[in-house]
Amino acid sequence: MDRKTIREKFVEMYGQEQYNRFVLTLYDSFPLRDKLFYWQEQMLNDFCEEINLEMIDYENTYSVFNQCPLHGDELNMEIVPIVDGNTYPDLGLYQTSSNLFPLSNVNAPRDLERFSYPEEVEVYYCEECRKVRLALLAELVLKNNYRH
Repeated sequence: MDRKTIREKFVEMYGQEQYNRFVLTLYDSFPLRDKLFYWQEQMLNDFCEEINLEMIDYENTYSVFNQCPLHGDELNMEIVPIVDGNTYPDLGLYQTSSNLFPLSNVNAPRDLERFSYPEEVEVYYCEECRKVRLALLAELVLKNNYRH
């Protein structure tokens, strides 16, 4: 079974909202986690059993689900800087990011639980998410310039 069919069947079984949560959680840690969350493992196990598919292991999970759940674009890899906190000019844009461009990943927020970090880290991003983010930032800048 090809990756596209697996993703389609995953959405059929769990629904779009759970599919989005599953995929976005794969890519929300910088660097990527060393293993899946228990709930993700359970979803995969149940899914593979239900459709009579050989279990998808950790490494193959990323190749099967290497697609933005919002835009359908295959994810690209890039090295980006690690920053302290999120760099959104206003809270509304931060909240919008998870709905409209969750995989823009132009930088990686520092994980406060870790004590040492490199200056840069590998991230996966969706090209369309980055375009949407850039358009919204440009719109925000225009609005703010007209207010002054």
